[in-house]
Amino acid sequence: MPTVETLKEITPFLSVLVALIAVFLGPFLSAWVARRQIVAPIRQKWIDELRDLITEFLSTARMLVVVEETNGILNKEDIDKETYKKMLSIERKLTLMLNPNETLHNDLMEHIRDLLDQTEHGVPDLLEFGSLVRETTEVAQQILKAEWVRVKKGKI
Repeated sequence: MPTVETLKEITPFLSVLVALIAVFLGPFLSAWVARRQIVAPIRQKWIDELRDLITEFLSTARMLVVVEETNGILNKEDIDKETYKKMLSIERKLTLMLNPNETLHNDLMEHIRDLLDQTEHGVPDLLEFGSLVRETTEVAQQILKAEWVRVKKGKI
């Protein structure tokens, strides 16, 4: 058991050691915390904007398709240049927001482009179109969930 004399001799050394550790580790710890506090809200905003764009795109695409007897057709009377321009603008924004090096992001863009193509040139099969909308939604959900987990865990 250390004696009072031994503790008196060690105390200055421990004080210097703690001060040095604080001087060297403090800035790194502060930078790490600051980065997390800055990037997490930016990532959350990105997630929210991505969700909004996908929702707007899918809603617009879905509303352009009507059922006529047994086949789904493009409601050509309702699609105008402005609607198509809006969908094309959303597709371009999504292309710029997503990472081309991630498989799910590429899958989502492939689905979005297929939907855009079908709304422009006509829907050959209503069931296939509905399935494509569902698949697009599922891929988007996977991306949003993965990004939410990253934000929650603080992985930046």
